[in-house]
Amino acid sequence: MKKLVFWIDGNLSTFCVAKKIKDDIDCEIHGIFNVTNKPKKFIENQKLVKFQSVNFYHDNVTELNTPPDLNYLKLKEEEYGLNFMASLLNDRTLYNFNEFYNFTTNQVLRLLELEIKFFEKILSDIKPDYLIMNSVFLRPGHLFYLICKAKKISVLIPATTRLHGRMMITDDIDDLGFKNTFVGNNEKNQDFNKFHEKFDLKKEVLETSGRFLQSKSLAFSAVMSYLFSNNSNVKTHYTYFGRSKTKVLKNYFLDLLKTKKRKKFIDKNFKYNLDKNIKFVYLPLHIEQEQVILIHAPYYTNQLELVRHVAKSLPIDYKLVVKEHPMMYTRSWRNINEYKEILKLPNTILLHPSVDSTQTLKNCDLTISIKGTPSFEAGYYNKPAIIFTKTNWSMLPHISIAESVTDLPSLIQNSLKKQFTQDEFSQYIQYIEENSFEFNSDKFSQDFSDFFNFGGYLVDVEISDAKMMEFYKKFHDDIQVLATHLEQKIKI
Repeated sequence: MKKLVFWIDGNLSTFCVAKKIKDDIDCEIHGIFNVTNKPKKFIENQKLVKFQSVNFYHDNVTELNTPPDLNYLKLKEEEYGLNFMASLLNDRTLYNFNEFYNFTTNQVLRLLELEIKFFEKILSDIKPDYLIMNSVFLRPGHLFYLICKAKKISVLIPATTRLHGRMMITDDIDDLGFKNTFVGNNEKNQDFNKFHEKFDLKKEVLETSGRFLQSKSLAFSAVMSYLFSNNSNVKTHYTYFGRSKTKVLKNYFLDLLKTKKRKKFIDKNFKYNLDKNIKFVYLPLHIEQEQVILIHAPYYTNQLELVRHVAKSLPIDYKLVVKEHPMMYTRSWRNINEYKEILKLPNTILLHPSVDSTQTLKNCDLTISIKGTPSFEAGYYNKPAIIFTKTNWSMLPHISIAESVTDLPSLIQNSLKKQFTQDEFSQYIQYIEENSFEFNSDKFSQDFSDFFNFGGYLVDVEISDAKMMEFYKKFHDDIQVLATHLEQKIKI
């Protein structure tokens, strides 16, 4: 009997997938839950899924004031071949983005020590055949993933592709199995404009932006629910340290004002149209905080500095067009001072987040992105692109990888002169379409948030067996699609 361990975070939709798989096939399942206290109570008492073992992440990382064992951490860093500090310094709770609590260096290192010991004990006790998890957004899940990979445990991740509404099961989101030896029918994808229209990821962004953190009534309900909660997480979860109700509510309402002020600045100072006669390089910004750069591009987290480096590297007759990410409103937009610094650059234009990115891609001569989808989509229009780290499309001929910012001047010059066909890009699209399945993960995640979490405003909510089963039945078709494709990868 195969042993499956599920990593399940605050969005418990993976719990439903675990139920479906357990119902479908003869297997032993275990759960690791990175959840707050109210969902934890549900997991402890639920009768819907028979887990062989239930393990709560936060129960095992509580003694943070004990001095860390640096010798142990050094040995583990060498054993797994990892750079622990790169991930710790990018952790959104431990450093830059935490407005409620300042962790000491010893607390951070002790946390890492406890995590590794917890993860190793679970793997030693269970000896799982498979780890099943969503694409991770937070560092602890990514660390567990890396340890499992190092121990040769098979990992199954339902991963989004660069085609709207298409997913694949993989063990590495940066490698979907495409080889340039793949032979496809190039005639199928000759009209790249229509194909881009069909699979444009902008649709997912627009769909999500229309729902995520948009409902005022849900926001009010979340605030009221939070006000009358016992707020126990501040004592049990290091991610909630310092989050008294007074501080959280003050932060929330000040954030609303800050967001409004920043949006007013954006509307007033950003461009809505570009001069048709200018030659330009297109640089779309990533959201901050975002796992794409915090986890997968840890050395490129300062996007303002990157904009400066690119602006310095352009040919004299080019402009740099920087576009804000339309979903950045979920992070209150950026500090106005950052926008002002970009506006100071004489060869740089800030483009309004509402501007159609497709037209910008069509009209630019080159796209530069840390690891963003626009670098892939440049291929639809036979435009070159530069990225800074490996992706599952970085092998395509229109892509160049910058190994260092000092390479940018020559790499930009060479990319602007680059000649290539769209044959391999066409083959890549065909490969993804033929080896993926239809599923909108952002929509499914938002469906769960709407059902349980006040649209995403509140994570720590009461959940009952009855309500979970109501969700399970309502979205059974979606759950079945994910479970079926995961089951096909499990060798019984």
